Amino acid sequence: MKYKKSHLVAALLSAFTLFSSQALAMSVDNLMQIVAKDSATGKTISWQSDSNRNDYSVEYRHKDQGDVQLAYVTEGKRPPIYDADNPAPYTYGAYMQKLTPATEYEYRIVNADGATDWITFSTTKEDLNQYKVLIFGDSQSTDYSVWGQTAQIAWQQNDDAAFFINMGDITDNGQAYFQWRDWFENADVLTSHIPFAPVLGNHEAYSMDWQFAEPYTYKGLFAVPYGGPKDQNRLAYSFDYGDVHYVSLNTDYEELNGWRPTMMEDEAAWLDKDLAAAQKAGKRVVVLMHRPPWDSPYDGQLDVNGKYFMPLFDKYNVPLVFTAHEHCYERTVPIKNDQAATEGTVYIATGRSGTESWDGSVKKPTDVVYYNPTDMPMYLTLQVEPDEFRVSALKNDGTLIDTVSVPAKAPVVKTTEAVKDTGAVQSGQKQKKDKKAVKKSKKQKVNKNK
Repeated sequence: MKYKKSHLVAALLSAFTLFSSQALAMSVDNLMQIVAKDSATGKTISWQSDSNRNDYSVEYRHKDQGDVQLAYVTEGKRPPIYDADNPAPYTYGAYMQKLTPATEYEYRIVNADGATDWITFSTTKEDLNQYKVLIFGDSQSTDYSVWGQTAQIAWQQNDDAAFFINMGDITDNGQAYFQWRDWFENADVLTSHIPFAPVLGNHEAYSMDWQFAEPYTYKGLFAVPYGGPKDQNRLAYSFDYGDVHYVSLNTDYEELNGWRPTMMEDEAAWLDKDLAAAQKAGKRVVVLMHRPPWDSPYDGQLDVNGKYFMPLFDKYNVPLVFTAHEHCYERTVPIKNDQAATEGTVYIATGRSGTESWDGSVKKPTDVVYYNPTDMPMYLTLQVEPDEFRVSALKNDGTLIDTVSVPAKAPVVKTTEAVKDTGAVQSGQKQKKDKKAVKKSKKQKVNKNK
């Protein structure tokens, strides 16, 4: 067989779909895709194995054609062992570059024992401007089958989705691999079909004894695109899917600043350059950030993320920002300079997709819609259209919470509301003390409810 070498960046990550090959007597578990830097020209794949071996590679080619390109895979890695009773498997992956847009390819995993069957994938058009994305708020759970039900329902109703996003706090404890294992098993309905875009949450930065910790497991599992802020690769990143530029921010200042004293300055400088490049390229922008830009619980003040990032959202006229963390659904009016405006950024909090609800969130003065999904989980769809981003929020039973059309540039929001102010707690009312209030020392124990 003829091989053509190409420039490929080997990448580590973990993924979550059991894959049994008829062609190869080896264990290739949790095979999945992670969003690539550019969906038109790249593809990231990953898998796990209990075996630590250095002879894995990935072959790929135009579908049904014999001219094969070869991606060598670095040796298997595993996250630090925080839980000796539940060790993580070895993670393998490879990133395919310089692919042809709008082209069908196939790949297979190879080692000395043989090869898997060929698996088909397609690159997107460079100017793709119409597709759907599934978005899930905090999926942390005491029973991950509930997260699995949310994923199953969302996929059954939206099996045309191009990729899916989880907005952080993917698991309740980011270093507990048994929780990741349960999450992966229940995410199979999604990961076996479409790429995944993870967002770093604060629960990814907790140790097994609930201290602040470097999120080694998260970084090892998800080989998101490189090129992030200084000393924050895989914690913050950006990628293009068609004509939309997505930015996934690291909002874990309270957890991680002890190791990165200038992390906010570094991330803001990176974000400024990233958004400038997207603007120059004519890309529309969607921002993903786990924590909202205001203090939690809400007190009317910007938190550190809002102080650093909101001026840049204003500067570059970012139309849409998704947040999480408070386990509620919220949609604001357009906001500019932290004030309601005719044109500005719409902020949408994405609720919860797992078992954990939270009664500490409140309705903010700029909220058009507020809903606390205490009765059941929910999910969102983002329908990208040539001139707008259309967002719908749905409960697991199919009830429509809200739908909104956000113009792609400096939006004036057109809205149709199905549920408004349901379960709201007015910001002027007395609030319960937030059990997850910001901790001032990385050695302090942290509450794990949110």
